[in-house]
This record gives sequence, structure tokens and C-alpha cells, in this order.
Amino acid sequence: MTIAFPPLRVQPQQQRAEIELAINLAEGIVPPLWPLDGAIAVNPLAGFEELAFEQALEEGAALFDARTTLPVSIWRKLLAAGRLTREALRRAAIEALGGYSEAFVMVGPDVSRLDCLMARLTELPPPVPHATPEDPAMDLVAKWCAAFFDGGTASVTMPGRAKGLYRAVLALIGHDAQLTALAQGTPRALLAEVPRDPIDAVAQGLDVLAVAEGERIAFLRGLIARLPGWAGHIRWRQHHADAALVEAAPATMADLLALMLLVVRAAPATRARPRVAPVIADVTGQLARHFALERERFDTGLEAVTTADEAALSAIFQRAAEVVYRDTLVPRLTPPAPAAEDRPAAQLVMCIDVRSEPYRRAFEAQGRYETFGYAGFFGLMIAVHTPNQPRQRMLPVLVAPQQDLTMVAAPGQEAQAAEAIALERRAAATRDLFGTLKGGAATAFSTAEAVGPLAGAMMVARTLFPRAAEAVGRRLKGDPSALAPSLDADLPGRGLAFAERLAYARALFALTGMKRHTARLVVLAGHRGQTVNNPYGAAYDCGACAGHGGAANARAMAAIMNDPQVRAALAEDGAGVPEDTIFVPAEHDTTLDEVTLFDTCCLPASHAEDLGQLKAALARAGEANRARRAGLLHRPAADLEIGAKHWGEVRPEWGLAGNAAFIVAPRALTAPVDLEGRAFLHSYDWTGDKTGEALATILTAPMVVAQWINCQYNFSTADNRRFGAGDKTVHNPVGRLGVLRGNGGDLAVGLPLQALFHDDGTPAHVPQRLLTIVYAPFALVEQVISTQAVLRRLFGNGWVQLVVIDPDTGAARRWRGDQEMQRDASGCSAFEALEEIMA
Repeated sequence: MTIAFPPLRVQPQQQRAEIELAINLAEGIVPPLWPLDGAIAVNPLAGFEELAFEQALEEGAALFDARTTLPVSIWRKLLAAGRLTREALRRAAIEALGGYSEAFVMVGPDVSRLDCLMARLTELPPPVPHATPEDPAMDLVAKWCAAFFDGGTASVTMPGRAKGLYRAVLALIGHDAQLTALAQGTPRALLAEVPRDPIDAVAQGLDVLAVAEGERIAFLRGLIARLPGWAGHIRWRQHHADAALVEAAPATMADLLALMLLVVRAAPATRARPRVAPVIADVTGQLARHFALERERFDTGLEAVTTADEAALSAIFQRAAEVVYRDTLVPRLTPPAPAAEDRPAAQLVMCIDVRSEPYRRAFEAQGRYETFGYAGFFGLMIAVHTPNQPRQRMLPVLVAPQQDLTMVAAPGQEAQAAEAIALERRAAATRDLFGTLKGGAATAFSTAEAVGPLAGAMMVARTLFPRAAEAVGRRLKGDPSALAPSLDADLPGRGLAFAERLAYARALFALTGMKRHTARLVVLAGHRGQTVNNPYGAAYDCGACAGHGGAANARAMAAIMNDPQVRAALAEDGAGVPEDTIFVPAEHDTTLDEVTLFDTCCLPASHAEDLGQLKAALARAGEANRARRAGLLHRPAADLEIGAKHWGEVRPEWGLAGNAAFIVAPRALTAPVDLEGRAFLHSYDWTGDKTGEALATILTAPMVVAQWINCQYNFSTADNRRFGAGDKTVHNPVGRLGVLRGNGGDLAVGLPLQALFHDDGTPAHVPQRLLTIVYAPFALVEQVISTQAVLRRLFGNGWVQLVVIDPDTGAARRWRGDQEMQRDASGCSAFEALEEIMA
């Protein structure tokens, strides 16, 4: 069967510009999707942040055909397990009904609207779960995307990639039996005559499908939402990837849309996403039977209850969970007593990552130790160059690197560094040779026969002796820690100038509130995770810095802080760092809870005793935190090391599951409270930030990243099929870019099922919006928000809940979601008293 179409014509320049604008506006509904080896957390509904949270969820759910919070049946399990309370659920239900006067309208003898809504929430049969059918038309497009973006993994590369995605696929798709089946015949005429330019093809496709001009953006958004994974990958290529990585195979959103429209024109029945009609329950009848009343009594006055769908009911549960968490945590955060002036035995600066908080607590329990929370990249705007490896950005993707550092041999480790470089070069050559041999028509079988016994032996070792297998692999790779970033500005195009070093050093104190009267040893600890045979391994590293560990940043920052010129300049500020203070770089392995100290050979003998005591304290803290985490994973503490090294492990740790709060305050505010590994902790002292510059930096950078992480976990949990990655057991990595679930379809855009749920299906992560708590004067916080559009959007639209605690009175106030700026009696314009809300 062939499809009629108008004669090919070149679009006028004005119409072409309009099509390009429509594509640019449409593509904003999906965020960029980073490759697996540089994965970062993203909010899958970031394109809707200009809307109020509730409206964004409604529109996002409709566009992506997805759930935006957990089903009612799972919320009931969480209620029964005590993760939220029935009283909080009642309060949320009253709010949903419009307040007390509406909630307690009687609809029968001793039966109120609230009683009916609570029955729907907790007792009546839950709504039928949302069903998402397959989309064979877009699966066809996704298949060709996988072939085009392969990245060299396949032994036979798709021809014509240099021409771009659309043109390359157009030259081959006519031979695809899947297209023939969809179109019920090969649309040869369409393939021959369709424009070769993707913009022209999109314009013609919209004309042929009779999409009105006022509906074109919405129509294109609907198409993009059917493949958010591949669309997100294209957005990453266009806006974030290094040009050298993508220039051999160019692709734009116009290419993707042109392919989608081609398939839709060939098979018009695929124009709209396949959907399953929802099951409409007789809610009125259910209520009548439940309360043993005549049905007629429920015919009026209950529309808000009977018409509430699963999304509306689930939103009430989520609101209750948010209220329980907020009202339990905030009252426990009371203004701290003045800090003692005693010099601590050592200080530890760790990433704000939620996994750092329980380790910090365990470390503080070991003696006179003080900890701080700071962004894990230590504020360094750097990329690093390691021999035989691509350039790596070592900072959040919100910003671009400003300096490049070369990885060179660390002092005293020249031999180990040379060995590591040689082993990596040899391994790379072996990988290339093996890839060539296994993909060759004449060598594939002989290669399999030759390496089969070795591969089998390695499988046995990885299964039965994971520690030994990991040790062998480590010896074959050498010691990568023998390489450290060089600050030397004499290297061509590399290094840090003195002014840059000094600025980074000053920022460490300004953004954390750390006093310059530091301990003899100050540990700067980045972090990473450890896992084997896991495409999502990078998700256990830093959630902001493109999935890289923080060792390089920690070593660079320590080198800056130990620089005599920098120390002299800090002294000229009026408050210098003590001469006997040494900054020690480190890395926290969050899977094993081990902290590795680097470059300790450079410490003088005068600090040997301090170093020994510090190592012992770090080890004890790791042991204590391992025991705590083992309970959360339902396994012995000793088993965590095996899990980190076993190739069959699907849950080496819980990652950032459970994240719920971002707290900007001195450690003294949170030290008395066990935050259960659910809070991002950024140290901050408002008394040294009179202008609010430091607070603005914290809220517009680290907090925004925390919100991305929070949203990724929330939506991946709510609908793991649409916003997550499904079951790890069916993952199929594609070109080191992402994973497919099975042998086709879209790239997964979120986290795997095992990172979010226990084996019995109970969620380890309870979806709730990020609660940001700031310990600072109300006026200072309001001043910062008023000058930052991103904060007015996130707080004002309800994407992030904000509570501010006044340092003088201890009063807690919540930022009003309506952004009203009328001053109340206390002089606070945009806050309302949290005590009144909690009463």
C-alpha cells in the first residue's frame, strides 16, 4: 500500500524557520539523557517546571501516558508499614476536599465526605493499575536509532552515518520487513519522494497529516514523548557532548521527528500512541455498600470523591508522606548552643550526598572530630586528561569546565603510575583486537573457541571466588590512584593559575562556613561506588558529576590548600590557616564504607601519630556504618564486600534511595538528629554571608542538583516502566549509551527496579518532593530567592518545599507556594508560620 502525498517542494524560508522554532519548543519536554559511563540524575519532567507541581504532573502523565506517583495499592502497604500515618492521611484528605467545612459535609447518617474519601483511600478496592501498551511504530524508529548511535560496539557499522540520522536511515529502511508489516506493504513511492532534508520532511509530514498550525507544537511534543530516551540522547549530543564524539554521526531532533513522521505516514493507524481505556469503577455503588446506605444518598455532593482517579488518590498519599516527614524532622532541628573553641582532633569534608550523612555521624562518634558537607567536586571547574583515556569533566553538568588538569604520577609513585599507564594501554589494545576478531566473518568462531575456556574459568571465578577474581583484575589494571592531577600551569593549555587557586581556596571556607583555625589534619573526601557487571554502575558514583568518582577533585583541592603561596595569601585576608594544618585528599567508597587516604607519604613525621589515629577512627566509622547499611539490605555486614565484587549482584547498595531533604546549616543544627541517610547536608554559616552570595550559590547549584536526583528517584519509583529502567535481569546495553529492556524499544530514562524496590515489591524509596531547610534569617533567604528565577520557579511552583529556621528565635516558617509578597505582622512577606500548619 502506498500513501498519497503532495508534490515535493522546497519550503519557503519563513516556513522553514517556523518549523525549526516549533521543533525547538517541542523538544523541551524531555531533558538531556547522559550516556551510561557519565550518567547523572535528571528530572524526567524538567520541561514542565514552569507549571505548578500538580498541573505539571497532570500534563506530564497525559503526555507520557505514565503514572506520576505510586499506585494506591502500594501506598496502602506503606501506610500499614508505618511509613506514613493515618492522621497525616486524614489531614491531606481534608486539604484535598477544600478544607474542614467541605470535608465534614454530611452525605448520610454519620457519614461525611471525608469518611467517603478515606474509605476510597484505605478500604475500597483500589483503582485498576495504569496499563501501558506497546508502541510498535516507535519501536521501529528506536531500532534504527540503536543501529545509528551504536558508537562502535557492533562489528558491522551502519553505513552512511556521516550523512546524519534521517538520511542514513532513509537509505536503508525500505528493506525493513517491520516497516512493510506496519504499512501493510512497502511504501516505495513515499520513500522515493519524501524530502531528504529533515526540516523539509517534518514540514511536509505535518502538511500531509493535516496538522493545523496552532496544533503543531503539541503534535510534535506528542511524538517526542513516545521516545523520550532517544530524544533525550539527541538533546545530550546537541547541547552537552564534546563535538569530537558526535561529529562522525550527526543527529538533531529534526532527524528523529522526520523518521517518526515517515513511519506515521507509512502507517497512518500509528499516528497516535496506543492507549488502553481505563476501567471505570462504580464508586458510588461501592460507597453505598460499604456504609450500608441506599445508593440514592450518594447521588449528590460527592463528585469530588467519586470522580477522583488513581492519580488524585495517590497524590493525597504522597502529600501525607511529605507532611509526616516535614513535621517529624523540623521540630527536632533546634538552634544549637554556641560552638566550643577547642581545636578538633581532625576535620572531614565530605560530599553533600545522602550517603555521607550516616558516615559523618559514625565518624563524629569516634572522638573530637568535626565534619562538613560540601559539593563533592569541591567547587573545582575542571576536566582531567588521563593518558590513553578521553577527557573527563569532573564537575556538575550545569556548568562547563574552565580549567584542564593533566593526570601525572603522584609523588613517590612514579613506578606505579608508569605501570598503570602501560597496563591500560595494553588492555585497550587487547580490547580492540578482541573486538575485531570476534566480529570478523573469518575469525569469529575460532576466537570463540580460543577464548571460551578462559571465559568459562573467569565466570566460575567471578561466581564462586569474587574477591579473588577482583584482585586478579586489579593486578591486571595496575593502581590508578598512582596518578594525580597536576596544578602546574606550565603544561600547554593546562593547570591552575595562582589567582584561580586562591579563589577556590577562599570558596571552600565561604561556602561551608569552616573557620580558618583548622585542625592539624583536614580530610577532603570525594566519593564513588563499587559494582561489577552493572550498566548503571555510574549511578552509584556522584549523582551530579557525570558519574565520576571524586578522588581527582579531592587531590587537586588538597594540593591547592597545601600550596604555600595560597596559604600566605589566605593569611593576608586577616585569618590564615595554621602552619601545622595539612589537607589530606581521600575518597569514600559508599558501597564498602571505606575511606582511602591519598598522598600520605608526603606528610611529615610530626603528623604520624595524628595520621594513625585518623585512620583508626575512619576504619571504626566504616565498620559501624556498614553494619547499619547491612540491615537496610537485609544481609550480613561481611556480605557487602562480596556484593561489591560479585558479577551477579543486582543491588550492591541502595544508592540515594530515600532522599528527602536538603539542609543548609551548620553541622551543629543537625548533629543531635539521626537523619537516617535521607538528607543532603551542605554546611553553611549565615553570619559570614551578609550579602547572601554563598547562600545563592548553594541553592542555585547543589540544591538544584539534589532536586534532579529527588525527581529521578520519585518518578522512577512511581512508574518504573516509563520513567525508570525496569528489571536489571532483562537489561540490554546499547553502544555504551543506555539500556534497552529486552531486545528493542526506547532507551531507559531512569533507574532500575532493583535500585528502588525490595524483592517483595515494597518500595525502598517513598516518593516525596525535596524538603529544603535553610538555617538563616528570613529576610536573607527572601532576598536571595527574589534575585534568582530558578528558585522562584522551584519554590513558587511547589517542586521543592522550603522551610526556613530563624537563628535568633528558632521559629520555622514555610515558603508560600503562591509567591504572594504581602507582608504579615512579623514582617515576613513570603513565609507562613510552620507551627500553625503543624498544629
